[in-house]
Amino acid sequence: MAKKSSATKPITTSQKKASGTVAKKPVASKKSAASRGTSRKHTPTFEDISQKAHEIYLERIAKGEPGNPDSDWQKALDILQS
Repeated sequence: MAKKSSATKPITTSQKKASGTVAKKPVASKKSAASRGTSRKHTPTFEDISQKAHEIYLERIAKGEPGNPDSDWQKALDILQS
């Protein structure tokens, strides 16, 4: 003779609602980062960094300043993250 499983059936969402045991999620604060006194740094996209690095390159070349693509990229990243 086979043993009956002692596992219970999972409670469905409709059963939870009917029993009134569903806990509501807390509502997140809608204050902006600036109003909370903290700053959230924007994570720039590859395209954002690339465009800014190109602008830095053009300015650097026009002024005759030395540099390289890596330094232009890092400067662009620093500017966009601040």
